[in-house]
Amino acid sequence: MNDLGARLKLKTRLPRTWSAFFERYGNFTSAQLAAIPPLLDGRNVMLCARTASGKTEAAVAPLIERHYFDDELQLLYVTPTRALTSDLYGRLWLPLDMLRITLAVKTHDLTTFDPKHPAQVLITTPEAVDSLLASHARVFIPLKAVILDELHLFDGTVRGDQLRVILNRIRQIKAYAYAQGETDHAHLQFVGLSATIADPVGTAARYFPDAVTISLPEKRKIHAELLALDGENADALRDYLNTFRAKGWKKALVFCNTRAEVEQYAAAVRPRSPFGNAVYVHYSNIAPKRRREIEERFAQDESAICFASSTLELGIDIGGIDTVIMIGTPGSSASFMQRMGRGNRRKGTIQIACFYRTPLEEQLFRVLLEHSELDEPSGNFHPAVAIQQIFSLIKQSPQGGIRINSIASLFAEMLSVQDLEAIIGQLVELQFLQMGKPDEWKAGERLNRLFDEQNRAQTDISIYSNIGSGASTIAIRNQHTDEVLANVQASWLYRDHLTLEGRSFQIHWQDQETIWITPSSVSKQTVKPIFLSGRQRLSHEIANGLALHLHLSPGDVFQAQAEDGWYLFHWLGDVYGSILLELLRYRYHAEETTHLGLCLRLPEPISILPRWSESQIADCIGDHYLHLETLLSLGAFHRYLPQVLRRRCLLEQINLPRLSRILNALTLVTESDQLAIDPFSLLG
Repeated sequence: MNDLGARLKLKTRLPRTWSAFFERYGNFTSAQLAAIPPLLDGRNVMLCARTASGKTEAAVAPLIERHYFDDELQLLYVTPTRALTSDLYGRLWLPLDMLRITLAVKTHDLTTFDPKHPAQVLITTPEAVDSLLASHARVFIPLKAVILDELHLFDGTVRGDQLRVILNRIRQIKAYAYAQGETDHAHLQFVGLSATIADPVGTAARYFPDAVTISLPEKRKIHAELLALDGENADALRDYLNTFRAKGWKKALVFCNTRAEVEQYAAAVRPRSPFGNAVYVHYSNIAPKRRREIEERFAQDESAICFASSTLELGIDIGGIDTVIMIGTPGSSASFMQRMGRGNRRKGTIQIACFYRTPLEEQLFRVLLEHSELDEPSGNFHPAVAIQQIFSLIKQSPQGGIRINSIASLFAEMLSVQDLEAIIGQLVELQFLQMGKPDEWKAGERLNRLFDEQNRAQTDISIYSNIGSGASTIAIRNQHTDEVLANVQASWLYRDHLTLEGRSFQIHWQDQETIWITPSSVSKQTVKPIFLSGRQRLSHEIANGLALHLHLSPGDVFQAQAEDGWYLFHWLGDVYGSILLELLRYRYHAEETTHLGLCLRLPEPISILPRWSESQIADCIGDHYLHLETLLSLGAFHRYLPQVLRRRCLLEQINLPRLSRILNALTLVTESDQLAIDPFSLLG
């Protein structure tokens, strides 16, 4: 069948949903042509395709077409961020309303979902699903399908592991209800949506079985400019923006790596902006209502610029972007690809400008542009998630307790019964749990206090979240309107001025809960602007790619002399570099450098690199596990694990066999004259 024939045939298979979802386009995208037929046939699907390829419609329309929607929760749409939840609500409301299907959202910031009268489609986050399970588990009994959006951002993280257990909890609820005759079906249909990932089959299998895998690679050309930017000012950035009119460009999205940089560059551009007043700032501390306003205004403005952190990496619809600007390199190739994909979403060419402030940033940009493959996650489960899930399960239980046998299936192929017993024993010792009936555990004194804290506006740790505990925040309010503009850490206190959204504000009054401010016409900053506030952590993949880019062979290590000693350039990245440092310290006086992901310092050259067995490397990691844990994202509850599980988790996330192969393949070579640049220039 030719392409036109396939499109016409597919249209006939969508008699209910064609007009609502596709008629205004008059056609299907390649992603929709590939994904809709197997979904209509009842298959689970893993769809990997670029931004703006119609993945959302490819998932939602056939699920609605296939399943009869009762007046209960039928479709669960899980996203990684609150902003994407709001964006999807705006995109799906009209077509679902045309079909007389109700839609709601539920996040920490906003909820329109009423469990007593549930909408048929719910867009939410894993943390909000967790909260709903704990308080209204029965609402999931009628559920027929689940969409997991941006799955590559979940997989391999503590949030991804939380999502895996949450899905098992929903399956368990449905299976029990089916056995009791409360529902006529226990089956769930799944769709995973993602950008390009290294192992789509393995990724899908961690969340749902028997997936039809569809991968449509990015076909757009990339036009990248590599531009120098002084780390002391924003002059080169302003000059670049002033070329837009001649090029016919009107909108730019600028990514920075820290909130401080976002604020400083926005403040530097605003006074002489070629975009007039349409200069926006977007990051997680900005109040949710204000962030939504910024997203809407930036999308609607014909000419505008927005400075953002990673919050706008995802597929939020912010209109057409003529060019994406990156100031400094992101911390991973996945983040680089995500940021790059935000530009020219519906055009054949991606226009990006990469501003580097140091020689290292320049070379890292070159590596990312030449080798932008996504890193493959380990797939190893983070056992700290079990603690959070145990707390949530106790909250869900009508009896307020858990039993090993009832929860073991939730962690099948993730944790053993022995692991769960060890975790529960540790939680009893820490007074989070206490014995109830025989073989039953209930909330202990500390967990009851934690439950009570969940009702406060600000809590240090949530029983529904595995994101880092963090410190309590303080509200920044406009003194004239009482509007909350942002929520920030206590470090914002004790100053007489601050910059917010690139504007100067006068602080009038403050306590430990609120900062009251009013706009200031003149900036009175008494400290130097922070245009370069710190480097991103270097992964092994990017550090190794940098070595290859400099014409080194895989595993090449060399020594070079400087005024303060000898430098051993190893190109291992921060985590593996930290372990190499500690291993060498057993024999040499090795010292840390500010670029430990690239090199370490020695008082004198070494003649040979030692070889280490896996057990020796494991012992070294065990000796220094407290420091190494800070380099990895292991979850908010990791510190409550039994020590043996903490160390095992660390070894699994580091991937001990892989690390052993890499370390024992290192070869000490004489510094080559073929190096593209002086390696010491990377340390400046």
